[in-house]
Amino acid sequence: MKGLTRVMLFTLLFVAVGASTACKKKQQVPDDTVTEAPKPKKKEVMLYQYRFNPNTLSIPVGTEVVFKNKDPERHNVRIAALNIDQMIDSNQNWSYTFDTKGDFAVDNRLATNPMSMTITVE
Repeated sequence: MKGLTRVMLFTLLFVAVGASTACKKKQQVPDDTVTEAPKPKKKEVMLYQYRFNPNTLSIPVGTEVVFKNKDPERHNVRIAALNIDQMIDSNQNWSYTFDTKGDFAVDNRLATNPMSMTITVE
C-alpha cells in the first residue's frame, strides 16, 4: 500500500508541476515599436478627352477622390445627391472626401456630350 501511495503522490506532484509550468507560459511583452497610422485612402479621376476616367469607381468610406482636369477646357463636377457643383479649370484639381455610403452619380453639366460616372462608397 505504501508503494501505491508513493506512486499516487509522485503522480499528483508531477501533474501539479506540469500544470504550473503550463500556466507560466512566456508572457507577451508589449511591442514598443511605433506603428504608423493608416495612410488616408486616395483615388484619382481624370477628366480627359471629355470623359471621366474611370467612369465607375468603388471606394471605401473616407476615401479622398481627386478630380484632375486634363482637357484644355474648363469642366464641372456635379454630384447632385451631395449638393456639389464644382468648376475645375484646365490643368487644375479638386478633391472631395466621401464619408457617406451609397451610389453617387457624377456628371458635368457644362459638357455638350454627356460626361458621367458613378462612385460607389462602401
